[in-house]
Formats: sequence, structure tokens, C-alpha cells
Amino acid sequence: MIETVPPSPPPSPSRLTDMRPQGRFRPHLQVRLLLGFVLGMGGGTLAGLFASTSPATALLMRWVVKPVEQAFLFGMFLLIVPLLVSAIVSGIARLRSMAGMRRLLFSTLAHMLAASLAAAVIGLAMANLFRPGDVVPTEIGQQILAASHPQAPQGWLDAAFSYAAVERPILIVILASVLTGVALTFLRTRRSGQVLANSERVFDAGLRVLGYVAHLAPIAVACFMFDLTLVFGWHLLLYLSAYVGVVVAALLLQVALTFFAVVWMRGGVTPTVFLRGVQEPAVIAFCTSSSNATLPSALKAAELDLHLPPRAARLVLGVGTIANQGGTAIYTAVTVLFIAQFFGMDLSLGKQGMVLAVAALAGMGTIGVPAGSLPTVAAVLALTGLPPEGIGLVVGVDRLLDMFRTMVNVVGDIAIATAVSRDQQGRTLPAM
Repeated sequence: MIETVPPSPPPSPSRLTDMRPQGRFRPHLQVRLLLGFVLGMGGGTLAGLFASTSPATALLMRWVVKPVEQAFLFGMFLLIVPLLVSAIVSGIARLRSMAGMRRLLFSTLAHMLAASLAAAVIGLAMANLFRPGDVVPTEIGQQILAASHPQAPQGWLDAAFSYAAVERPILIVILASVLTGVALTFLRTRRSGQVLANSERVFDAGLRVLGYVAHLAPIAVACFMFDLTLVFGWHLLLYLSAYVGVVVAALLLQVALTFFAVVWMRGGVTPTVFLRGVQEPAVIAFCTSSSNATLPSALKAAELDLHLPPRAARLVLGVGTIANQGGTAIYTAVTVLFIAQFFGMDLSLGKQGMVLAVAALAGMGTIGVPAGSLPTVAAVLALTGLPPEGIGLVVGVDRLLDMFRTMVNVVGDIAIATAVSRDQQGRTLPAM
């Protein structure tokens, strides 16, 4: 019989309390985030209306807004690898046997696949029902196509953490972490026990550092929203309001129908308690448009706010950075049908089935970085024979929709972690 490393005891309530940031930061976080959101959006709107070409606005963007954005993202990205590795390694190593690990992985992937399929179905249904592509006048659409085109990342940080830059490293990190965790379940030595203990220490230290980085979150949120509202062409919303509205409505349906059902029926947690627990990572995901950058905050919310057991929460959230992107599935389905409707090339039932399959697969394997869904949309356009220029229709509002779908992706990760945690415990999780 294979001997395994005894799982580390779950953190005690006092230890969880010690891991929380000290001072007044914790109780007022949601209020400060909301305040930063409102001030940033209001300031950006006023600057765009009255001072868009002012030298003072340019100096503010160059020396204040952009540096704060980059500092916050840099701090979050620095925490990704240590927290991702320690979360997956310790989560798997806590399992008592290979059978337990197989059940956890199977339950995780089954929930993620079901959520991704539901997202693709919701996206196709909403696009067929409301047909947003029929609303855009042809002449306006041609102007948007001529003026909009994919742009290369600007700035060293955007280039460093672009889709191509992080795709392979993140996959390698996740694979190596899973293999390390599996190896620890087979070994029972002092050295393997030290590896597990060190992994726990790294995770705890990462949460502590996150508490200090998060002090910058309300200011960063204000800068992100100021940047968005100043640079983003709000006039495009008038032309593409139907498309934007359908995508956002489909994303909200995914949360209300799929995720609430998962946390309530499968996880034993009411939607109200769940929403209260995911406020912080949801706001950060919305403003950063990066599931990867939100991973540290999501791990903290899962363990400290929703009290999910580490062995399930850490593995699910780690894998979820690449394998649970329901927002991407919805965005892909709606965008492809929107482009087809605009060009008057309605897709047949067979081609819509292809879109459904590819969108669902995209929801199971898209890297959580800004604009990470655009390559998937381009691939589906090629598969269905639609003009590739159609992607120019949505580039102008992609940043806005990226914020919404990233928020849905992160909320979905935590929802599935809640359901899988109950499956592992065999009982209802404690209510808050």
C-alpha cells in the first residue's frame, strides 16, 4: 500500500485572522474601491469632455495614472507564480490518496466543462434572440472597420505580460506544480514534509504581501477608470450599444443562472453570502481585465471570506486561471454571430454548432490576460468563413467588454471552488 504525506491541519480561525491585513484596511476595502471607481470614472469623463488635449492631462497620464497602473499590476504579477505554485502543490498534497486527487480533479473539470457549455449556449441564444448585428447601420459599420484595427501592446509592462508572453510560462508552471503535488502524495519522507511545509509558508507569506499591495487597490482602480473613460471612445457605445448590451446581459445571465445555481445547489451557500465574499476580487478583475492578476485576491477571498478548505480552493483557483473562462465563451459566441449578422452572412445550424464547440473549448483554455480572447475570435471567424476584418468592429469596445468578462471568469472560478469544496467535504459549507 502506498504511504502518503499526512495532510497539514487546516488553518485555525486565529491563524486566518493573523493572515489578514492589519489596521483599518480590511473593513473599508469595498467602500474605498467603490469610491476610487466613481472618482476615476467621473474624473476621466470630465477630462475627456473639457481637457482631452490639455498638456496638464497628458502630464497627469504620464506621471501619475500610468505609473500607478503599472505598479499595481507589477505587484500582482509578482505574486502570481509563488501563490500559484504553493496553492496547487499544497492543495494536491493535502489529499490523502491518489483516489482523492482523482475525485477532486474530475469534479473540478466536470464543473468547469458544464459552466463553459452553459456560457456558450447562453451567448448563442442571446445573439440569435436580439440580433445585435442588424442594428448597426452599414455606413457606420464601415467607418468603424476603417478606423479600428488591433493595436500592439504599448509600454513595457503590456508587452511583458501580453498573451504570447505569459501563455507558455503559466502552462508550464501549472503543470510542474501539479506534478510536484502528485509526487508528494507518494512520498513519506522528512524532505517531502519540508517541501509541503515550505509551500504552506510561501502561500501564507504571499497573502501577507498581498495585503500590503492591496492598499494601492483603490488608487489603482481610480487610475484604471480614469484611463479608460479618457481614452475610450464613448461615442462607439452609441453605434455598438446593442452588441455591448447583449454581451453584458449574457454575462449577467451566466452569473445569475449558472453560478448562483452552482453555489446554492451544489455548494450550499446562498447567493447573497457568495456575492459578499467575492466583492474584492470581482472589482479588481473588472479594473485589471486579467484573471491572472486577480488570482492572489481570489485565493484570499476563497479562504478568508468564504472559508473554503485549502485543499480544494487552491487547486480549483489555480487550474481556473486557464481552464474556466466562461466569460470568454460568451464573448466569443456573441461576437462571431454579431459579425455574421452585420455582414448579412447568417450562420447555418451546423456552423453555429461549430461556434458552440469552439467557444466552449475557448472557455476551457484561454489565458487570463487582457485581450486574450481576440485570437480565439479571429480563429472562429476563419473557421466559419467570415471576413477577418470583422474583428475591427469590436476592437474599439473590447477593453470595456474584457473588464466584464474577466469579472465573470473570476467569479466563476470561486463559484466552482465552492461547489467542489462541498463535494470533497460531503456536507454544507459553513455560512457566514
